Amino acid sequence: MNKHEKRKISFNSIELRAETGETGKKVLTGIIPYDSKSVSMWGINEIISRTAFKKTLADKTVVRALYNHDDNKVLGSTESGTLILENSETGLICTCELPNTSYANDAYEIISRGDVKTMSFGFLPKKWVDDVEGKTRTLKEVHLKEVSFCVPNPAYEESNSLTYMRGLEKQNINIEALNEALEKDSFDDADKLIINETINSLRNLVSDKPEAVETEQSNDTPEEVDTTVETKEDTTALQLQIEAEINC
Repeated sequence: MNKHEKRKISFNSIELRAETGETGKKVLTGIIPYDSKSVSMWGINEIISRTAFKKTLADKTVVRALYNHDDNKVLGSTESGTLILENSETGLICTCELPNTSYANDAYEIISRGDVKTMSFGFLPKKWVDDVEGKTRTLKEVHLKEVSFCVPNPAYEESNSLTYMRGLEKQNINIEALNEALEKDSFDDADKLIINETINSLRNLVSDKPEAVETEQSNDTPEEVDTTVETKEDTTALQLQIEAEINC
């Protein structure tokens, strides 16, 4: 994980409600839970520790509330006082006083009806700890950039990752097969073959003299499939490159 890359994280279960405040303004309230596993992305769950937002709150960093991560649809801001962030024992409470805009009214209506019960947030990771198996990452400190209400799909990055990778289909790369292979802890011969083909296709893209890559039907047994071109370093580099492109 790069400390300078903006990322987003979502949870399956969020306490989220819409109500009318004392001033008659429409208000959305949600809580980002501590010590709870996030939606899985690339086989990793993330946990927000109770110290994660401490510096953001202490520094009075400007944080905005957005409609589904859309920078053009601002719902509130800590700078104007229309977004209040409050630390609690169970999580970060986010209270947003909504503006009188069409998308804000839409968000209020959708949430009050119970059609959407999830929220998400965008941040810059600063400090984290991975478990021994590399399956769970605990975020110790993050630079919170935005909180988003009305996020219809809690698996934000995972559900959209294939959309961002559609450009690879033009190179006859099987996106779904590649994604399934990279999700696994270990590769079988079929996984190695699709990864090897992807590596060769990407190499040809940047080569001055592309080499033709031929995929022949073979009656060989799985043990006889030639995967010698693929190396662990190639596979790791490819996966990191794809993750970096997705999370930008």
